[in-house]
Amino acid sequence: MSNRQDRPLAKKLLHALGLLALALFLLYVAVQFVLIFHRSYKTETAIRYTLAESLNLTGVVAFDAVDVPGSGNLGYLVQDGERVTNGTVVAECYTDDTQGLQRERLDRLERSITLLTKSQNSAGSELSVLTNQTKQALYNLLDKLDTAQYTGISDAQDSFLLAQNRLQISTGQTADFSQSIAALQTEYDGIKAQLDTLQTVTATTNGYFSRTEASPAIRTDCRALADADPATLQKMLADGFPAADTNRAGQIVTGFSWKFYAVCDLDTAARFDGLSTVKISVPGKQNTPLSATVEEVTEDKDNGIAKIVLQCQTISAEVLGLGCETVQVDLKTYEGIRIDKAALHIVNGQRGVYVKYGNLQRFLKITTLYENDSYILVPEDGKLGSANEVRLYDEIIVQGTNLEDGKLL
Repeated sequence: MSNRQDRPLAKKLLHALGLLALALFLLYVAVQFVLIFHRSYKTETAIRYTLAESLNLTGVVAFDAVDVPGSGNLGYLVQDGERVTNGTVVAECYTDDTQGLQRERLDRLERSITLLTKSQNSAGSELSVLTNQTKQALYNLLDKLDTAQYTGISDAQDSFLLAQNRLQISTGQTADFSQSIAALQTEYDGIKAQLDTLQTVTATTNGYFSRTEASPAIRTDCRALADADPATLQKMLADGFPAADTNRAGQIVTGFSWKFYAVCDLDTAARFDGLSTVKISVPGKQNTPLSATVEEVTEDKDNGIAKIVLQCQTISAEVLGLGCETVQVDLKTYEGIRIDKAALHIVNGQRGVYVKYGNLQRFLKITTLYENDSYILVPEDGKLGSANEVRLYDEIIVQGTNLEDGKLL
C-alpha cells in the first residue's frame, strides 16, 4: 500500500526536477542572447575629422549698398546674389496677373528652343556614346529626385531630354526638330512683343542685386559703424537700427566685401591676438564657414569691452540678407583623428582609450591636439609604443564596464 502511495510522489518529484532543468536551460539561453545581442560595451570607429576652436559674437553686418527704386507688382528677371551692371533690367512691372504667367511661359519656351537646337548637333556622335549619355542623364535625374535636390532637377531634366533627342536623331526616329523649333519661336516672338511694352526697373550701378524681401530688414551707416569706439558701438547695437525702406525694388551691393561689427568682453577679444584670418558662419542662414580678415580689435579697458571688426569678401544670396546676427567665429581649425570624449580614461596618470582588438581590449595612449566638450582630436601618426598609439579606423570603446588592458570582452 505504501509503495503505491510513493509512486505518485516520485512522479511529482521527477516532474518538478524536469521543470527546474528546463527553466535553468531557458535561463542559460536567455543569458547567452543577452550577452550576444546586448553587449556591455559600445564602440566607435576612429575617423579623420576637423574641429574648430570657436566662439559666438552678436553684432551687425554692413554693406556698401544703393537702393533700386521701383514699386508695384514686380516680376524679377535676375536672381538674388546675381551680379548686374549699370543698365541691366532687373525687374518688370506687371499691370495684370496674366503677365507673370506669360513671363514664365516665355522662359520655358526659350529653354525648349535652346534644348531642341542643341539636340540637332549630334552629327558624328557614336550610338554607344549617345546611349551611355542617356543612361547617365537618367541616373542623375533619378538621383536628384531620390535625394530631394529640387533646385537641380530642372537642369537634370534638360540633360536627359537633350540626350534622348540626340539619340532619336542618331537612330533615325526623327530627322530634325526644325518644325518644332519654328512653332515655338513664333509663340515666343508673340509673347515677347507683348512683354517688351512693359515698364522696367534697371540697375543704376554695378554690383550684386537682391530683392527687397531678400535684403536686410535694417538700414546701417557704414561710416558711423567704422568710426564708432567700443562704447558707442555697444550703444548702437543695443538701441537697434532703423528699418529699411520697403517701397523699393531691392538693393545693389556695390562691392564684393562686407564687414561684421561686434562688441565683446576683453577675455574674448584676447582670443583674437595673433590672428589675421578666421572663418565665420551664421547657423541657419549661412552655414558654410567663410574666410574673413580680422580688421580691427579695439579695447576699451575702462569699460571692459572691445570692438571687433571682421571683413569678408564672399558674396552670395544668403549673405546679402544678413543684418543683426549671432555669428560663429572659427578662430583656429585642427585636423586629426576624432575620439568621443566619453571614451577617455586615465590609467596610471596617462590619458588614453580602450580599443577593441578581436575579443581583446587594449589600452592605448593618446596625445591631444585639441578637444571640446564632445570630442578629442589626436594626431594621425599613431604608432604602438609611442606617445600617441591610436590609429585611423581603430574601434574605440566609448561605453563599457570593467575595462582592463588585455582583458577579454
